[in-house]
Amino acid sequence: MNGLAILLLSSAFGFALAQRFRLPVIPLLIFLGFVLARFGIDLERATLNQILDIGLAFLVFTAGIELNPARFRGRTRAVFWIGSTQFLLAAALGFLVARLFDFALAPALYIAAGLSTSSTLVVVREIHRFPGSFESYGRLVLGVLLVQDIAIITLVVLLRRLPVGPPELLPGVLGLAVMAGAAIVCQRYLPKLATKVPLPDEETLLLCTLGILFVFSGLSHLMELTFIAGGFAAGFALSGFPVSGEARGVLGSLATFFLAIFFGALGAQVDIPDSATLLRALGCSAIVLIATPIIVTVFAEWKGGLSSRSAITAGLLLAQTSEFSVILAVYGERLRQIDHNVVTLIALVAIITMILTPFLATDPVARFLLRLHPVRRRLKTDSDFHDHVVVLGYGSAGRWIVRPLISAGLRIVVVDQDPGVNAQLRRTGIDHIRGDASDEKILLRAGADKARFIIVSLPHADEVVKVIEHVGKHIPVFSRIFEESAARQIEESGGIPILNSIAAADKFMEWFETVEAKEKEPAPQG
Repeated sequence: MNGLAILLLSSAFGFALAQRFRLPVIPLLIFLGFVLARFGIDLERATLNQILDIGLAFLVFTAGIELNPARFRGRTRAVFWIGSTQFLLAAALGFLVARLFDFALAPALYIAAGLSTSSTLVVVREIHRFPGSFESYGRLVLGVLLVQDIAIITLVVLLRRLPVGPPELLPGVLGLAVMAGAAIVCQRYLPKLATKVPLPDEETLLLCTLGILFVFSGLSHLMELTFIAGGFAAGFALSGFPVSGEARGVLGSLATFFLAIFFGALGAQVDIPDSATLLRALGCSAIVLIATPIIVTVFAEWKGGLSSRSAITAGLLLAQTSEFSVILAVYGERLRQIDHNVVTLIALVAIITMILTPFLATDPVARFLLRLHPVRRRLKTDSDFHDHVVVLGYGSAGRWIVRPLISAGLRIVVVDQDPGVNAQLRRTGIDHIRGDASDEKILLRAGADKARFIIVSLPHADEVVKVIEHVGKHIPVFSRIFEESAARQIEESGGIPILNSIAAADKFMEWFETVEAKEKEPAPQG
């Protein structure tokens, strides 16, 4: 108990450091847990295993709430293709590398499974840092995470039954099927009932949310499944609820608590590796950091319809191993199928790749890798457009912008990366280019430097600034903006920001004045 208290104190210190110096909190928590264990703090391995199990069960519950299939509706086939292909290819590469490192068959299989899945906790936290990402690659990434999580949870559940053989595998498969069926039924049908009930207060909502977690956890215990399966199923069951956003809010503090103890316990699990284990961990980490972005980029462009930069960013986001990898290794050690050196190796790979994700999954890195993209390097930049209007980002408001411009006799060229949007524009006969609206080569193809003016609807102010720098200040660039700080940044760069709040207020006043004028008109005589 004293060890757990010290672990929590160190986690609080880690959060304070991360906030003060704007550092990623997860690597700090792992490092502090590692330091505590090295200084002989009373952290028994059995206690750490329990903390890992309980902490991860709650964390996958909160992460499961994010994985609502409705978010990637229409991309289900692409999600399945990318998720399953990445999982299988990464596992195959991991197995080959493990065999090259002279690991026996069982450890090689564990290492292969450990390298095949990405961290839902890390990726969801990174996606929430960039709200606009949901409109491009974020939805597809969440779908890939769902496919990976289902695959790795299935492995975790069936792992304990493998030594017994087929007689024990069948109950495990049936248990997973029952759990999945219950989660799907709740996710699909209970929201309809919830809309007929008034939204409860925060305390009642928290109790109901935790009640669903306990019900699924109890169900997993009755069927002799891992608590992780119950936690994930409970989160998925809540993902379709209209109150899932409120549930995330009330669970925020609890999620932070379990995040702290999980990653602290993860760091404490890692022993100081010998040189051979460290080199092997670095080699496996290199496989994850190189192979995953390539695999995801290729299939995200081919099957997912993403632009090159969004596909690269999605690949960088997924280029780490999962917290499930460590739990899988811990179970393997409990079953005596692998030794603690393999657990240390898999944990080291998770730590190294998780630490690097916030630094690699960034726009500058994606833009640098974009220059190496073989297809983009051959992209033609010739353009016959001139004295036209370029609309960068069609979005939900694009049609209301484009229609009056076309009615005024202006030629419009729309740049958008969504294949569905481009198909719609093709049907309406509007000139369009599919691609990243902030890519210089795409801007040249659209003739942005010869346009009459440019209308921008992009999620990040930095992208708008790049457009302004590309075309120069002699071409007016109007940008739809949500925050005043972004508006100032664009105005200082020479653009013309249009705040959504001001535009909405002006539109309302225009409507109100019209209605008021009609009411003041004299009634018709006779």
